[in-house]
Amino acid sequence: SYHESEADRYTLERSIEVSSDEMRTLHDVLSRQARHDTLTGLPNRAALVELLHAALDECRLIGNEVAVLFIDLDGFKMINDSLGHPAGDELLIRVAERIRAAIRDRDVVARLGGDEFVVILLDVSGITTATAAAERIVDQLGRPFRIGGNNVAISASIGIALANADALSVDDLLRKADMAMYEAKAGGRSQYTIFNDDISDRLEGRLATVNALRQAIESHQLVLHYQPIMRLADRTLAGVEALVRWERPGHGLLTADTFIPIAEESQLITAIDAWVVKRACEEFTASKYRELTLSVNLSARDLRHPGIVDTVSNALQSTGLRPDQLVMELTETTLAADNATTAASLRWLRALGVQLAIDDFGTGYSSLSYLRQIPAQSLKIDRSFVSALDVDESSGAIVGAVVGIGHA
Repeated sequence: SYHESEADRYTLERSIEVSSDEMRTLHDVLSRQARHDTLTGLPNRAALVELLHAALDECRLIGNEVAVLFIDLDGFKMINDSLGHPAGDELLIRVAERIRAAIRDRDVVARLGGDEFVVILLDVSGITTATAAAERIVDQLGRPFRIGGNNVAISASIGIALANADALSVDDLLRKADMAMYEAKAGGRSQYTIFNDDISDRLEGRLATVNALRQAIESHQLVLHYQPIMRLADRTLAGVEALVRWERPGHGLLTADTFIPIAEESQLITAIDAWVVKRACEEFTASKYRELTLSVNLSARDLRHPGIVDTVSNALQSTGLRPDQLVMELTETTLAADNATTAASLRWLRALGVQLAIDDFGTGYSSLSYLRQIPAQSLKIDRSFVSALDVDESSGAIVGAVVGIGHA
């Protein structure tokens, strides 16, 4: 009938209208998802590029300045690995909130992915506006986070690049801020660095060193030197410590402090330390000192690597070195990381019968709590205290106290 067809048409039109509304809503949701990070809700890389293009266009049109802050979290992977990905995600959300709170309402913070964030500071008054913002962010992120019942400490390295009426391209601006960030990280972390042309040259030099170091491992340019360990009571030789050196062509013999930090940044440290453990055990057991002790240094990254226990175990088995003759030296920074994988590695190393020593004690995160938790057999007092024994009373008091702790 007529009334039935009118009712059907109304129902059809209503359905089409509802479907259109749903499609618009879905389009809006998808549009937002395409331009925003799903975890933090911040603009993502695609949105960041659009916003930077607009900001640089305004620079050229009006003549104002824009600053880009490239932020990378220091030690995030360690936290993510030890506490788990849900805790890592919660930390990233909280980090995003603190960065947002540290900048002006008109400024923009975006997440590039992983633990990298970018801040766009609009209409800045020279570099001081940018450095003030960077200082606030470093300060905000330097305060502990409470994540899943744990106090989590993290810091940030920040690179700053400035654009004015002679603005760079978006890619160049981000690249320069990124390079400045790596310079900040290499300089000690928890700080900011302003881009300059020298940074580009230094980064190229570091990249060349990384490539050369990778070849050094493969072409047997690494060698071991041995430092004696003496007993003070009778001044006899107690053991030796293996120290890695690099015979780099055209550069001479390089000490560890010139290349190990770069190896740690580039993740080559695991391969280097595995080589050191194996080679040191081989050379030591073939020497006249084979009845003494052999000390080898391990990095924090090594202890987080699941293969480190097998590396040590295989070296002991293949060379016949007794486990109690091998001393693994660990820095306080390594132990202070409070990493579950690190703790497990230490337990397994002790189960093998290997001795543990805390290196450079007194310069890092000295804490009686971790001395109670870590099954270490010896403490190595940092040379800065020992070398001043005859001229500085406080150094003498500190050394005496540490010796007392070691005997306790």
